[in-house]
Amino acid sequence: MANLPSQHPHLSLHLADRALAPLITSARTSSHLDALTSLSHGALSAYESASRLGLGTPQRILVEHEHAGPVLLHSAARDNDTGETEPPSAITTQQQQQLQQLQLRTATLDIDDVDDDDDDGTAHTPTNANAPPMLVSVVVAPGADEARDARRAAARLEHVGREVQSRWAEAQQAEQIDGGEEGIGTGGGGVAGGAGD
Repeated sequence: MANLPSQHPHLSLHLADRALAPLITSARTSSHLDALTSLSHGALSAYESASRLGLGTPQRILVEHEHAGPVLLHSAARDNDTGETEPPSAITTQQQQQLQQLQLRTATLDIDDVDDDDDDGTAHTPTNANAPPMLVSVVVAPGADEARDARRAAARLEHVGREVQSRWAEAQQAEQIDGGEEGIGTGGGGVAGGAGD
């Protein structure tokens, strides 16, 4: 897992959680780490914006530049990813309806009515406290010639992210089971002690 950056030395790789804490990074300097963290923040903003607009949450974002410039790949691994996708026509129809509803709502809303952000500008999103954290991966290739390798690296980074989430979920489940058994064991001891008197 940690040797993934060494397998792709010509690419910049970064896997972080919603708090932008790096889990895996190829950054060698603080300025490189700052740049990858900034790209992760931009990806999270894009996911939040799409979600707020009712367009769903994108799985991947690809940014290509003209003249064989750098290629940027963002991926998101959420706790509820199942790998199932809707047919493209159903998504398009749903998105059109949601955009029409959004246009109607924004035409009648006063700007003061929209206040669902914290002071730091982040949205209130209900989450399960025991759910695995959302992870965002960033892969940057220096040019279009490395786009294929960047896609492979992004797929590997996504796989690592899902493995982290899976282990997180297992640890949370084991913690809940252990906590429940301790409570039962303590209660059972009291009952048994009382019955022996």
